[in-house]
Amino acid sequence: MMRFTTWIVAAAVTALGAMPAVAQPWQPANGDKLEFDVLRDGGEFGTHLVNFTREGDSLTVKTDVVLKVALGPITFFDYAHDVTERYVGSKLVWVGSRTKNGGKWKTLAAQPTEGGLSVKGDKFKGVLTGPVIPSTHWNRDEMKQPTMFSTETGEMLPIKVKDRGIEKVKAGGRMIDAQRFDVDSEIDASFWYDSAGRWVKCAFEAQGSKIEYVLRALPA
Repeated sequence: MMRFTTWIVAAAVTALGAMPAVAQPWQPANGDKLEFDVLRDGGEFGTHLVNFTREGDSLTVKTDVVLKVALGPITFFDYAHDVTERYVGSKLVWVGSRTKNGGKWKTLAAQPTEGGLSVKGDKFKGVLTGPVIPSTHWNRDEMKQPTMFSTETGEMLPIKVKDRGIEKVKAGGRMIDAQRFDVDSEIDASFWYDSAGRWVKCAFEAQGSKIEYVLRALPA
């Protein structure tokens, strides 16, 4: 399935040069959040929370995912994924994550270097060039790319995206219009974004179960 103080980050951008800019269709305000309840075959499975902090032209995005299947004292599945992204202007200047899957923690760190983004991940260590959009899904421009940057492993994952047009979906307790994208990758998934470009829904199948993300409330 689908993870430093401001002046230090700014200094790094000035000294090293940041990645190529990636236009963001939605500009989250300070304090905005996307909070999803994650359902598995209609039952409680976990949460996927995205919080945005903006200070001047610096944006920090923190993603926290917790998924668990247990029966009494027996745990059958336990997954956690925490990601921090930092942007100065529209430039990505830091990605850090930690992931727990199968009881083991793995980490990732990525930051600008000469010529691109220096990545130290579980499955890729090296420099990535060109636009890089982390696989945290809140940025709708992820749907315009032939690859996405795995915040879990550091790999650039190939994706094929099909625009399915506008559909009615339930988000924040009401029905809204949202644009659906079907993504063919390691896991085939559908993502929905509202007219403001905000991520409002996700659905996919994994190991024979239907997984659905239900947004608690739309940002003001």
